[in-house]
Amino acid sequence: MRRPLRLTRAILGATAAAVVLAACGPGEPEGLSDAIDRIVRSAMEDGPIAGVAVEVARGSRIVHRAGYGWADVEDQLPVTPETIFEVGSITKQFTAATILSLADEGKLSLDDRLTKYVPDYPGYGSDVTVATLLSHTSGIKNYTTMDRWWETLAVEMSPRDLIGVFEPVPFDFRPGTRFSYSNSGYAVLGWIAEQVTGQPFGGILNERLFVPLGLSSTAFCDDRALIPNRARGYEVVDGELRHSAHLSMSQAYAAGGVCSNVDDLMRWTWQLARGQAIGRDAYETMSTPATLTDGSRIEYGYGMSVGYLEGHHRVSHVGGMLGFTSQLTHYDDDDVTIVVLTNTQSASAAAIETGIARLMLGLGDQQVHDLLLSPEELAQYTGTYDLTLASVTVRGEDGRLQTDVDVPGVRGHQTLLYQGDDHFIAESDTEISVSFQVRDGQADSVMLTHDGITVRGARVGL
Repeated sequence: MRRPLRLTRAILGATAAAVVLAACGPGEPEGLSDAIDRIVRSAMEDGPIAGVAVEVARGSRIVHRAGYGWADVEDQLPVTPETIFEVGSITKQFTAATILSLADEGKLSLDDRLTKYVPDYPGYGSDVTVATLLSHTSGIKNYTTMDRWWETLAVEMSPRDLIGVFEPVPFDFRPGTRFSYSNSGYAVLGWIAEQVTGQPFGGILNERLFVPLGLSSTAFCDDRALIPNRARGYEVVDGELRHSAHLSMSQAYAAGGVCSNVDDLMRWTWQLARGQAIGRDAYETMSTPATLTDGSRIEYGYGMSVGYLEGHHRVSHVGGMLGFTSQLTHYDDDDVTIVVLTNTQSASAAAIETGIARLMLGLGDQQVHDLLLSPEELAQYTGTYDLTLASVTVRGEDGRLQTDVDVPGVRGHQTLLYQGDDHFIAESDTEISVSFQVRDGQADSVMLTHDGITVRGARVGL
């Protein structure tokens, strides 16, 4: 649990820095907007978080639209719903939609091989298809996990130079056989789009999506461009806000290089889900879980995480940049859309979104149990699990499971609280969910979910 820190009071105490516009329509419970407001303010009290923008809708009716805190802490410029944030991996929705539109026009095929666009790509390059790039099943090493990349964050790179960062690195697995989230795949997709159109990626997005869909506050984030209402990014160091390190947006590229605000992301989701952006069939393709070569399905489609919140189907994407976090979620059966953007990289936009979603879907507060297990019960889960790029060892201690995790989005020691039915959540972050599959009294696999991304692993030694 995050503890309240000094700067938060300054943020909440500045009434000029809190802008709330809400329009609850017929059928919405009285006080719904106020309840959403309390969820966001509670998260900021647990911060520090520099600023947050939130927009919530049921159908086309805006339930809550608000800005909190500062877009620029030094100059005390407030966040408003018009504030523009770096949205990180939400960019992947735009990239995937672009690729599907190009495929629909016959300019490329989802079965095209990587070597068609990057000749002589080593390793399994000839086995990688556009489809495996879209679904994170290509096996190409994720460049943002590489030490070499972290040493050159601020360097401006061409798309081809960016591909050169990970091109020589061995594949993590044979294409199509496993899921492993990889920004590299989306960098390659941006390059492919440029090859088949002859345009820079930002121009492709403008021509195909941003301009025709009326997304006037959305753009590819050029480092040199002057973008009005743009938020500055922050990180937390020793409990205090500091400017985040600089990342050249040329390196975020088609994996994370878009800037937008809550209004435009809401408009984008409405049009995408209703088939107005790239067509209904293409949207169904994006939002359908992809399939591995063994026939099993993963919790990711093309540019979208696909899953459930207590039985409510959702498609979503989290975004994480140096200085920013974001969450865009659409509950399609309920026609509820939630956008959360922050300019603090340690802030959990996903946790804020989940709290709002539980309210909108009538789920009530999450009930967190701490059921202690006997040594014999713990023993059925303990062991080592292979999570593709990391081995995770689970052990029992004082009635609880303990583990050290190092996978994208979840790192460090975690105490797991038992919820029943072989399901656990992390004590430090209830958005981290761990479920085991138990057969004949022993777990043979584990499923870890965080920020809408799910990774699976088999128990080693069975």
